Amino acid sequence: MVDPVADPCDLIDRRALDEFLAGVVPAYTSLHISLLAGGASNLTFLLKTDRQAYVLRRRPLGRTAPRAHDMKREFTVLNALREASLPIPRVIAYSEDRRVVQESFYLMEFVPGAALHAAAAVRSLTPSAGTELSRAVVTTLAGLHDVDPLAVGLVGLGRPRGFVERRIQSWLRQWRSVEHRDLPQVEELGERLLRRLPRQARSTLVHGDYRLGNLLVTTDPIVRIAAILDWEMSTLGDPLTDLAHLLVYWEPTCGRVTHPSQHIAEHPGFLDGGALVEVYAEQTGADVSQLSFYLAFEHWRAAIIKDAIHLRRLAEGDLSADDIALGESVALHLEEADDVLARLTGTTTASLASTNGEPTP
Repeated sequence: MVDPVADPCDLIDRRALDEFLAGVVPAYTSLHISLLAGGASNLTFLLKTDRQAYVLRRRPLGRTAPRAHDMKREFTVLNALREASLPIPRVIAYSEDRRVVQESFYLMEFVPGAALHAAAAVRSLTPSAGTELSRAVVTTLAGLHDVDPLAVGLVGLGRPRGFVERRIQSWLRQWRSVEHRDLPQVEELGERLLRRLPRQARSTLVHGDYRLGNLLVTTDPIVRIAAILDWEMSTLGDPLTDLAHLLVYWEPTCGRVTHPSQHIAEHPGFLDGGALVEVYAEQTGADVSQLSFYLAFEHWRAAIIKDAIHLRRLAEGDLSADDIALGESVALHLEEADDVLARLTGTTTASLASTNGEPTP
């Protein structure tokens, strides 16, 4: 078993890596390896040769759900989209040779740009640049949802019919099957979501984790989205889940701050969530009248994901301030979902509990 607190770079067998690279990239005389991202995320290594830079990605350390962090899926999707009009990194090769980094992995080109996770990252942006970036984020999402899965060979990626219902059932099964904290709201909210399922109007390719933190952005000389990253949860389904996910990490839904990225849109010039929705509706023609349901669903889903991450980090050792904040955000996500659903149904988890789980009239 991999030591969860080891230096991730120690996972790499340099000889095995050199053998792998020899078959897929131009010859080099020097190679420098550093960690770009780790923790709860997939391990992402920067490989810099004397000729070029590449990125190698594998699953994170520690315990993860069996179907999570699927590197083959991510590689397959990116490879299929290489001819689409989307800003994505060019993938080079996928490998299941565990000698290299003790897990299956894939290699892709390095794309310069910044992932925006907190307000400090946009302090230097002018208001006009903030507006441009806001619109670019939505335009890129609209373009993603415009991809024809059949044309790019991804028609078998998922089952779009009944997408959200299956997702709710799947997340409930995962919640029940793994260790979790005592949070009865998860089950209660899941059942309420199932009772409020809207009709799915469209089926498209969906990213599954579309937000500023998973986009590489450049602002000089122009504002643009350089790359969409982290495709491991991509599938065919309801595109409004992507839009709602973007909004959950863009601004507080009902006033509770659940992630530092929600302060980014407070910067002058950035569009608020309502304006983002308007731009998306204009560009896609989508009916967004049921978006509140999707916001509740995405907050609920975020709570389940973050609780698992929190427990994994807790098992790995001392918690940092960020780890503690992440754990605390789980309850905030559930409260946000509860409030959004209450607007739709007139009930909360508290009122449901008081009637033994039966909905109030």
